[in-house]
Amino acid sequence: MNKTLKNILFFLLGLFVYFLPSILFRSDTSFYKSLEGTFIPNVVFIIVWAILFAILSFINTYLFSNRKTYNKKDFRKYFILMFINYVFIFLFPLGFFVLENLFLGYLFTLFTCVTAILLSMQVLLLNKRITLLYIPYILWTTFATIYSIMLYLKN
Repeated sequence: MNKTLKNILFFLLGLFVYFLPSILFRSDTSFYKSLEGTFIPNVVFIIVWAILFAILSFINTYLFSNRKTYNKKDFRKYFILMFINYVFIFLFPLGFFVLENLFLGYLFTLFTCVTAILLSMQVLLLNKRITLLYIPYILWTTFATIYSIMLYLKN
């Protein structure tokens, strides 16, 4: 199998893994719409997260395909942080939509944001250009953290 095909398959696998929580935990839009202070349409979340998941999958594919050029310790730290970040992404729909717990939703969003910042700092050690791709993710998770604490405090 050539390198391009491997990268495409790795990218698609990454997309599937990122979308897995939304497949496993169906979002209860009636719960979201019932909250006071919700002003962002559901479709915005779907579009933004789809774009961010594609960016994250691209970053992971790029870094993994060039792993031999990086310091092993720095590369390992990146993938550990990425896994921790993914756990918080995975848990958000469970806490927010399934359990309908606004505080858990806030905590998972906050930890996603913090680990996104840590990830970008770790990627800086691996590849400075790729770090720029983390900017939309950091901006969105920062906004989402503020939005989720606002929903928690209003409800």
